[in-house]
Amino acid sequence: MSRLHICAGIVMALAFGHAAAAVPYILSVSDPVRPDEAVLVCGAGFSPGCHVELGRLGEAQQYETIQALQASTGSLKFVVPKAWMQGLWELRVRQADGVSAAVVLNAPAAWWWNGDGGETAAPGGWVRVFGKCLNFGGESRARLQAGTGPCLTLTARESSGYALTFALPPTLAAGDYALTIHNGLGGEAGWRPAGTVSVRSPVAWKTDVFNVKDFGPKPGEALLAALAKAQTNGGGIVFLPRGRYPVKSTLTIPPHTVLKGEAMELVSLYWPDFDKPPTELVTGADFGLEALSLYCQHHRNVVSDTASSTRFFLHQVRIRANCFFMIEEAGKDFRKRHGPASHRECGAAVLLRGRNFEITDCDIYASNKGLQVMKGKTGLVARNQIRYGGRGYNIENTERLIFEDNLVAGNNLLAIGNDVTTFWNNYCRHIYYARNRVQQMFGADREMMTLDAAGGAYFGTLAAVEGTQLTLSGDPVYRDYAPKPHTNSAGAVVQILDGKGAGQYRFVTANNGRAWQVDRPWTVVPDAASRISIAPFRGQNLFIGNSFEDGGAFQLYGAAHDSIVAGNKGARMDGFLVWGLNPHGWGQQPSWNCQFLDNEIVEGNGYGHRSASFGTVGGDDPKVYDGPLVRGTIFRRNTCRNNASFQVGGATVDTLIEHCTVRDTEVGIKIGSSAKGVLLRDNTFERVVRPEVHGP
Repeated sequence: MSRLHICAGIVMALAFGHAAAAVPYILSVSDPVRPDEAVLVCGAGFSPGCHVELGRLGEAQQYETIQALQASTGSLKFVVPKAWMQGLWELRVRQADGVSAAVVLNAPAAWWWNGDGGETAAPGGWVRVFGKCLNFGGESRARLQAGTGPCLTLTARESSGYALTFALPPTLAAGDYALTIHNGLGGEAGWRPAGTVSVRSPVAWKTDVFNVKDFGPKPGEALLAALAKAQTNGGGIVFLPRGRYPVKSTLTIPPHTVLKGEAMELVSLYWPDFDKPPTELVTGADFGLEALSLYCQHHRNVVSDTASSTRFFLHQVRIRANCFFMIEEAGKDFRKRHGPASHRECGAAVLLRGRNFEITDCDIYASNKGLQVMKGKTGLVARNQIRYGGRGYNIENTERLIFEDNLVAGNNLLAIGNDVTTFWNNYCRHIYYARNRVQQMFGADREMMTLDAAGGAYFGTLAAVEGTQLTLSGDPVYRDYAPKPHTNSAGAVVQILDGKGAGQYRFVTANNGRAWQVDRPWTVVPDAASRISIAPFRGQNLFIGNSFEDGGAFQLYGAAHDSIVAGNKGARMDGFLVWGLNPHGWGQQPSWNCQFLDNEIVEGNGYGHRSASFGTVGGDDPKVYDGPLVRGTIFRRNTCRNNASFQVGGATVDTLIEHCTVRDTEVGIKIGSSAKGVLLRDNTFERVVRPEVHGP
């Protein structure tokens, strides 16, 4: 070998650190898991002869050796013994070269929390914790501790495997508390950290009441006068007794002011039919609307907060935003009335851009979008009826959002789907989407729910890795839907697609040219041959107990990491899918470690010739990248009825289908020829012509 090659090898070794010892590493495990269920262990350095050592947490001397059902250098699969009691289990991988560090299966993993104040919780309020493995049927608990002070132990008043609710005592002192949680398993060793909870008494808004009737006989003018008085007062309650209140332009609500009606059915505010409507009809920062109705015709956004808002709410508000009121045909006059050429000229019934918002118990009818969240943080959207003409909701660059118990229904033959997106941003994460009813969308792609938006900054190799510092081998190329794509990638993810360290991702904290920084070092350091992708992050999202009827697919569409879809039902839709792809050629967007648990397709007939499935779809540009884009998908205890099935597409690796049931269809499970590491285990087929089909 020439001296030049020797020197180059030394430089590369220095840049990437010393070679790791020949011991296995565990990078992720698929839990929650029960006895007689398979576990997918993803890692590095596994040998064909490796085996699992599994024991109850805290009983290290009683490990049981379990042979893998499938093993590769990057993963293995094994089954928890059927006779075992449910518990927290310590797992390690042993082979001739050594043994991995131990990990714990079924330990509670808290991904985030919300308080009754959003980013804070009040004495006498509540804290909700979201994640996985939070409950296994027993008693889940939490501990709060400020500094070295005494621990306060709380028992969950509501609990599931994915969400816990704790009531805080009214006497709890304000302060920052370390939060730990317990799922009922593992004894004292089962406690796990869940972040720091900020307990704060809510900032009190003034409660002075300004009755609009006291400001003159003309309702519209009196309303404006009462709002002006509240502004001078520094806030208060502007009260609207029964009646109708005309508004001629944008209504700006002063800070710390609540516009409160006598009742939703007794009070209405209404606007003229604008030729050129203002950007918002009601807006402000730190305000609320309660117990009233809003009526408008041609409009943009009906109600909005601002990016600076730190508290905003709508409680029991009815919105009737109909740009085609008394119009027979879009874009044409009818009895001297003229609407827009399309509902797409309209904005959203509710536009949210601030923090700590609540939209509860509202009745919304929207020309276009029912709800748009744009960079919103830490909010609650619950128990609303959202009927829409364009898109029910668009949730962009949002985190710590609770979206639960809502009706979302298309109310137009052109109504399209609903999405959680990163069109112009780096992440959309920590969404708890539960017990919603989603119905009737047949326009465009018809998604019942989709993670969406192409984009990325880099696909290629690394020139150097030093702890959390990365040096790219080439220049980044930024792409998104904006005319001038954003270049600050903080919050996006660096993902190792293949090669050494494959299956790991880290969050970007800073970037400048080819120099990038991530949030923590790599467990297995990538080398010069590892290929990475830098793309937006859509992950650690929970979709629990929803129903979907009459539409397209529910889909984790690219860049879906560690998300759980559990306890949902679908009928007359395209099914539940997970994708990994390179949309528009803008960036490789993989989906890793997503789980579909206890879901049911009740009626597998989609629209016309379509049929529903649980499935993986991986890769759409093999000339650029031909490796796996979907990794570690778990389908467990799902049911397919009436022409539904399972489909495992190509460019996927390590898919598990276990304890699932397929009834009344032609093909039960179809596995693409390029899908690798598929494990089918203990599935049931009833009146299925061909239970399994392998091939293109």
